[in-house]
Amino acid sequence: MLIAGIRHLDRVRGTGWLDCPSCHEHAAQDVIDDMTFVEALRYRFSPIGHHRVLVCRRCGYRRPISPEEAQHLETSGTPIHRAVMLPFGLLGVALIAGIVGLVWWVSQSAASALADAKITLTDQTGQNAIAVSFKGPSAWNYDANADTQSIKVSDSGGRMYFVIRRATTSGSLDELLKAHFTDEVGINTTGFPEKAPAAKTASVGGKQAEWVQVSYSQGAESDQQDIYVTSHNGVGYVITYVALGSDAIKTIADLSTEVNKSIKFTDSKETPPPSPSPSPGASPTPSPSASASPTH
Repeated sequence: MLIAGIRHLDRVRGTGWLDCPSCHEHAAQDVIDDMTFVEALRYRFSPIGHHRVLVCRRCGYRRPISPEEAQHLETSGTPIHRAVMLPFGLLGVALIAGIVGLVWWVSQSAASALADAKITLTDQTGQNAIAVSFKGPSAWNYDANADTQSIKVSDSGGRMYFVIRRATTSGSLDELLKAHFTDEVGINTTGFPEKAPAAKTASVGGKQAEWVQVSYSQGAESDQQDIYVTSHNGVGYVITYVALGSDAIKTIADLSTEVNKSIKFTDSKETPPPSPSPSPGASPTPSPSASASPTH
């Protein structure tokens, strides 16, 4: 009984017809992957070697497959591709479990962070102030304003909030970002730049968006804003996330990811904002003169 050692394993990858250099017959040749494993107590661990060979079915002659033969050899019209080596045994199980665990951890990271902050997301609407729906924190405060066409969502302590705003200005995303860059800047804010930094591409509600991140201070701690702009049916939208303090910054980053993914624009017939009114003193457009009365 083998307690520990090296184990060879043949895996048949296919069969093709070639001239055998040993028996000199045009015979079927099995394409075999010769794989070498470390084995202990009948468990195969990670593969340590692999090479491909041809075995003649007529005489049993075994030889390495040449690159040219590997390139042209086909079975039933299908090319024979290189084998993918996968680890077996306890090490393989551990590696596969680790990969699955990593994927699960990444997919759950945002939800876990929100759970740590005791934030549960539920379906929300713009409450007749703005034509959107989204997932927002169930225990936060919702302040919808139909006059400004916006909704502000804030935690009870005022450390985190976000505002979804329908823009009254039109134009490109760059112009939209420039026009609304300082909308959430308070009077005690220091270190907030006068101009928006270079924007990065993003997605909001499945639509193309741009966003910037700004670090500043309203006191002794670090604060942050993430500003997103996008467009729907020619109408601009601005979503601004504000976090005061390092703990709030981490939480709002995870929250913004979830909210941005969930946003839906609920009014497919929404029209662009009206054109700006003429400036004072501009000459009004003359109205057509009344038609002259017919003469008799």
